[in-house]
Order: sequence, then C-alpha cells, then structure tokens
Amino acid sequence: MSRESLLDEILRPPPTPAGLTSRDLVRKSIAFDSPARFPYSFVDPVQSDFFETALLRWRGYFDRGESLATETRYLDDWNVQREVSSGLFDRTLTHPLRDLSQLEKYSYPDLAAPEHYQVYASLFARAQDAGKYIVAADPVLLFERIRDLMGFEAMLVAPLEQRSGFESLLDRLTDLTIACLDQYADAGEVDAFMTWQDFGAQSGLIVSLDVFREFFQPRLVRIIDAAHRRGMHFIWHCCGEISSLIPEAITMGVDVLQLDQPRVIGHAALAELCAGRMCLWNCVDTIWSSSPDLSVGALDAEIEAMTDAFRGGNGGFMARHYPQPEDILLPDFFHPASRRAFLKYGAAIADEC
Repeated sequence: MSRESLLDEILRPPPTPAGLTSRDLVRKSIAFDSPARFPYSFVDPVQSDFFETALLRWRGYFDRGESLATETRYLDDWNVQREVSSGLFDRTLTHPLRDLSQLEKYSYPDLAAPEHYQVYASLFARAQDAGKYIVAADPVLLFERIRDLMGFEAMLVAPLEQRSGFESLLDRLTDLTIACLDQYADAGEVDAFMTWQDFGAQSGLIVSLDVFREFFQPRLVRIIDAAHRRGMHFIWHCCGEISSLIPEAITMGVDVLQLDQPRVIGHAALAELCAGRMCLWNCVDTIWSSSPDLSVGALDAEIEAMTDAFRGGNGGFMARHYPQPEDILLPDFFHPASRRAFLKYGAAIADEC
C-alpha cells in the first residue's frame, strides 16, 4: 500500500451520529458527557475515531531508519545498542547510562528539533478536516527510556545508589518530553498527548508505590500539566496489575488510561475505580487473547463483559484493537470478530453492526 493510500485509509471517517464528529464523540466519552456510542480505534479493517501519529509509524508511513540497516545490530539515537527483531520492538543489548557518573558526558538526541515536526502540520490539518481526534505520540517515554538507558536492575537500585544522577536524568527526560509536546502543539491542533510507560508486572508494580510517588509522579505531573496548558488530554498506556496506581493517576490528572491487559485488574473493578473520573481505552486482554483455544463465541462474551458496566451510561469507555496483532500471534479471525462484537455491544449507531 502506498503512503497516500495508507493515509486515506486512516483518515476515512467512521459512521457518526448526525451533527457530530469522531472528535466530538471521543471528547464526550472522556468528559463523561453521554456519547451516542463508544468511540473506537480498529486496525483490521482500519476504522477509527482517532488519528494517531503512533499508528502512522507502526504502519510504515514514516521510514524507521534503523530498519534499513543491513546489520543485525545497531546503535539507536540514544546510543543504545539493539538487535533487530522480527517484531516492532528490537531487543536492547547495551545500556549507556548504567553508571550515572557519566551523565554529564551523555549526548541526548534532539527529539524536539522543529524540523522533526514540520511534516505534522499538513497531517494534523487533514485529520482535523476529517473530524478525527488527534493523538500525538510521546517520543521520550520517561520510564521506558530510563530502563533502556540504565538497564532494569540498575534502574531499580538507582534511587538508593545513584540518587542525584537518577533525579538529574529524570528531570532532563521530562524537560525533553515537554519540549516535544510543545512542538506538536505548535504544528497544529492536537487533542491528546499519549505516552507508553509500563509500571506494572502481572502481580503488582515494578517499583514500589513510594518510589513512584517520590521520583516518577512529580515528573509525570509536570508533563500532564504541560499537556493541559496546551489544550491536550493526557493518555497513559500502562500494562500489568496497576490497580494501586489508578487512584494516583486520577489525582495526577490523567484523562485516559489505555490498558492492553484489563483482565489483570478485572472489568468490574476497573469500572468502579475509574467511574466518572478517568476514561478507559481498552483492548481485549492480550494475554487472554493469545490462548490457542480461543473461539469467536468466547471473544464475543469477553467483549460483552468488558463493556457491560458502560453500556447505556455516561461514557468513560473507548474500544481499541491491539495495533500489532502479529507480535502476539493473534488468530486471523480475532480483529474482525472483535470489531463486530464491539459494535454489537455499544460502539455502533443505527444498523452499523
């Protein structure tokens, strides 16, 4: 598919009620203002209320420079050595800031250079004309970036063993994130800034709640406040069992929580934790979905359970396809069948089912 054909596909408006755009529906859902249907982002077939810069990159609209290398290993823009994988995420091999005494010598990539954002001016204008809700992707990813730069174990002990350098690194990455956010805002009207930071494992948080509150929360609040100042919602993707983080996220001002593993917490528990305070934008649980025994009937029942607490309500739920189905070996029937089920249980208008 050509780049222009891909863009046309992504920009094609889905069915909406008369007088309303996709952007209106998403904003109503986030505001708990009784949207006429659940907003959604489907990738197979492509049909979405959202225009996501991340989806453009995942679908190959922009060249991934590292993917053009002939070597199986390469240095990325952060001076992290990686090994090429068959999926979207390449394996991390080296960590240039394991020892934070080297921090002053480290050269950060210029992710906020204005020339990186010139391409978005026309893209955002076209998305706005199509009535889409525009989501700009965080290129820094604070927690994930520290894990790549330091390595997992070094990151975990840094608050005790390298506190000063750890805080300096956090502050520098936060400053860079806000500078990138501002560049997006200068390029056009953007509805949301979305980050991917996985603080959860399957049984609980990766770092203690005390460490999160002391080191990460203040920096994330700075980013959230910057997004709100520029008229953007803040969307946070976070995997794992993060029920203890949800009250923190609400207090911090997170507008939308995007979960790929909602079953870890439970659909009813999520609805209760977030009701009226923070919108959910959830996939069907990716671990549950990868079962070799999965059936269309079970998938239908799962989506009925996901949406049960929100049907006929004031909003607070949006549906999402997992955007890299090949990475988790989803069966071919999964996305078309889940789309039908989401439409059946609240994402459709009129006879759209």
